[in-house]
Amino acid sequence: MARTPASPPTPYRVCARAGCEATVKKRTAKYCSVRCSSIDPDRRARLRERARHGVVLPLAHQLRLDFESEEWGLNLLESSREEVPLGLSRWAV
Repeated sequence: MARTPASPPTPYRVCARAGCEATVKKRTAKYCSVRCSSIDPDRRARLRERARHGVVLPLAHQLRLDFESEEWGLNLLESSREEVPLGLSRWAV
């Protein structure tokens, strides 16, 4: 079997932050470190712009977590179902 020669390693990219000349450690990464990513002014501007156009839900339209109705329904089920037969209820501890 003839072996195909291995492809040459891809050169590492340079960090995307302006002024940083460090190489990126992973092929899919854009920045050399988390710190560079967090202080990049272009990235921060993009995030700010995206946040500005985001949809803000007023408090009245946010998801309500109404547990009282759920507990009420469970109590109804519990009261209608008796686990101990009526005649033996006085023996139940």
